[in-house]
Amino acid sequence: MNSSYSRCSAFQKDCRSTSRNVMDVLTTTTVNLIFFYFLFSCVITIGAFQGGRSNNAGVSIRSISRLEWLCAREPQFFSISATKLFASLQAPPKTTGSKNNPSFECSDDPDDNSAFKTSRPNYNLIDQNNYTPLSQRNSPSHILTHTQISPLFTFTKNKNDPTKEPTAKFLNLTGFYHLLVIATTLPFWVLAMHITRFLGDTFPEFDPNRAKFDYTGKIWCRIYLSLTDCYPEIEGDLSRLKEDRGDGTGNGACLFVANHSSFLDIAVLCCVLDPVFKFIAKDSLKAFPGVGLQLVGGEHVLIDRTDKRSQLRTFKQGITYLQSGIPIMAFPEGRRSPDGRLMDFKGGLFSMAVKAKVPIVPLSIANTHAVMPGIGFLPVQSGKGKLRVYVHEPIEVDGKNEDEMVELVREALLRELPLDQHPLVGLEGELAVNDGDDDE
Repeated sequence: MNSSYSRCSAFQKDCRSTSRNVMDVLTTTTVNLIFFYFLFSCVITIGAFQGGRSNNAGVSIRSISRLEWLCAREPQFFSISATKLFASLQAPPKTTGSKNNPSFECSDDPDDNSAFKTSRPNYNLIDQNNYTPLSQRNSPSHILTHTQISPLFTFTKNKNDPTKEPTAKFLNLTGFYHLLVIATTLPFWVLAMHITRFLGDTFPEFDPNRAKFDYTGKIWCRIYLSLTDCYPEIEGDLSRLKEDRGDGTGNGACLFVANHSSFLDIAVLCCVLDPVFKFIAKDSLKAFPGVGLQLVGGEHVLIDRTDKRSQLRTFKQGITYLQSGIPIMAFPEGRRSPDGRLMDFKGGLFSMAVKAKVPIVPLSIANTHAVMPGIGFLPVQSGKGKLRVYVHEPIEVDGKNEDEMVELVREALLRELPLDQHPLVGLEGELAVNDGDDDE
């Protein structure tokens, strides 16, 4: 009897000990997660405060370099992925090698800011004398077939609507990883937006142009694309666009225009355009998690294409931003291309630049249609070595009509796009343009 009681007592002690150990592990894990959540949200917020204060992207990095230094040396708190999160916030450090083989200088001392003296990437890495535009290179197509995509799940849209043609969206293993990264990092971005929005609403002089609020989105985009191996290569030069033009108009403002072939274009552009700028976007994007809050809270230009008053309001708001020195980013095609090929431009956009007397800067975005095609619920492959943005020379609007500006912009965009993004030419020489989803 005593023996049975002893065994029972020992078993109960073991159970209590195991329970305490499990609770200790859960408590420690929860505390670490809360600590990481708080620290990471602070990093995004601090980066937004500093980055929104100036057009110099490097300013936001020095204040958080010590946090990355801590992450690299405290593996018990942070995984390698977490360290990569903080590393992705850095402006690219000094490069000492060639364009194809750059070497980076970086110090182990958290107080050494020598690696952060370059405020932006050095875009002037092109030897113009020996440079071949992308459209003239024999570049392979990166578009995947259905078999190569290997879908895990298929989502069918409009399946029960007889008036619309059903469309399928695929999610493969790469897309599932993107979904995991988004689900993990999106709450930090949303929290940082709420903090900066509250401060901006409470103290109007704190963030008058919502530059700090917008910078939270730029930080998140860079983190997301870095973790998913989709950070774009950037070529061109934006430095002169941040300076006063000298004539008292625009203060360096311009109208950025880019081809639009994927939902990924928005995140890619946020890696290129560091100064505060405002998107012209479709009103329905307000429903997207994170993106909607960013567009509304950042006071971007939202347009309802079914309402002519909304279009007029958009035009006036865009001119107001340009005349106050804030660049505008727009897609002249007006929607995403279904196959990645450049489509016809919608009218009226370039007259905004003429009215505000600011130049037009074309941006060629290559291969986002292959990384995240229209049939992909999320990206279907890595963007490393594929995604590329080329920043063209500004096109002055003085003395040009809209047709001339359209032709110059199209010519510039096509020059730095791969051939599988060029419009198809029909039998009669007409551009064969497919109707795309009117999503943006």
